[in-house]
Amino acid sequence: MGKNRYENFIFSLIICFLMVLGMTVYNSVLQVGVAKSLSALELGTFAMIFIIALTIDWFIVAPLAKAIVKKLSSDKLSFIQMIMMMSVLMVLFMCTAMSFIATLLEGYQGSLATAFAHTFMLNIMVALPLQVLVAGPLARSVFKRMFPTPTTALAN
Repeated sequence: MGKNRYENFIFSLIICFLMVLGMTVYNSVLQVGVAKSLSALELGTFAMIFIIALTIDWFIVAPLAKAIVKKLSSDKLSFIQMIMMMSVLMVLFMCTAMSFIATLLEGYQGSLATAFAHTFMLNIMVALPLQVLVAGPLARSVFKRMFPTPTTALAN
């Protein structure tokens, strides 16, 4: 999204914060219900999950997703198609990583593979729409306000 490494990091911070917030609330609701979920959210737990997610995003998932998009992209793809391809890959890879970590941290009975598959399915069905419909557009909007391009600055 950004024009340089600093701007890319800021965008990653924004999108990661929004996704971790959304998924933490969702998973809290699954675990303790709607009534108790807001009081069950702890700042320390959120911060730990955020740092883990940001680290995985920045050092593993984003470079991998960018490389795949670069290989698969062509001149025929529009900008929005490139964004959607990147968003979907990021969600798939991050959901896989974070669901695996959650499965290990929360503990499981029986098969690790079964517990992971269950956690992944519960998470992917919310993470993908959250990214594509809410967090992605909101993060791009915030980012564009923070780092306006010359044409964006003239429009405001």
